[in-house]
Amino acid sequence: MGTKPNRSFLEDLITKRRSIRKYKPDNPPEEWINSMLYCALMAPSPSNSQPVRFFRISSKSKRDTLYEALNSGRQKFLRDIESKNEAKRLRNWINTYYRFSEFMFKAPILFAVGTITSYKSFSKRMFEEGIIGHDRREETSLDITVGLALKGFILRGEELGLGSCILTGPLVFIPNIEEILGINDALIKCFITVGFPDEKPDMPPRKSISEILSEI
Repeated sequence: MGTKPNRSFLEDLITKRRSIRKYKPDNPPEEWINSMLYCALMAPSPSNSQPVRFFRISSKSKRDTLYEALNSGRQKFLRDIESKNEAKRLRNWINTYYRFSEFMFKAPILFAVGTITSYKSFSKRMFEEGIIGHDRREETSLDITVGLALKGFILRGEELGLGSCILTGPLVFIPNIEEILGINDALIKCFITVGFPDEKPDMPPRKSISEILSEI
């Protein structure tokens, strides 16, 4: 039997990382943000296509418009569920996701992250050529690429002492994100906040390796 390896710096970095939703008002140095973006850029991508794009939302008017759209989306959902069974449960669910979304507007730095629309995966090309039918995994390669880029981004931030949080909930509340941001060549996949942490969340429960590993 092999011996368990000593815990590495990388393992410690990964283990101590938390999603941060409360930030100090100070802006991180630009050099640090660029270093995080560099680590994102180094992520693997299909055929080295590098389709991931970061859009830094610095404009107050853009942030305000996004916030208004987020709130409008919430109000629409609350109206839509009034006549449904278990309306109270649905209302609580919607309000919870809203609360876990609105904090992003208070973060010192806010990015929208997406992928270029011109990229075509192998399955999409095969579908367009009529070789295969529509594949539900058409976007899988892009989603994986975004995840890999964000992993490098947030771990470099953790190393520098910066907190971050990845959000997909706002995409449900705001259907026209690209239009609001004036983006016509990319599809937004998520938002990510960055800043100096003003909280120290405990580690949430994690599954054991035996729960996530199956041998076939």
